[in-house]
Amino acid sequence: MQAPADTYLDDKTYAALRAELAHQIALPLVHDPETEIVRILGEIGGIWPRSVMDDAEREDIE
Repeated sequence: MQAPADTYLDDKTYAALRAELAHQIALPLVHDPETEIVRILGEIGGIWPRSVMDDAEREDIE
């Protein structure tokens, strides 16, 4: 597997991601950790896997 390209987020989004991840780590496990990671990355960071894109959107970036 090839290493992913670096992705740079604005400082505000990066700080929000770090804060939410640190908060989740400090809490007792309530939800599935994988689901929480996906939620945090997507909802706070706007980071999603390419596989969830519509076909038209995917063609625009390839």
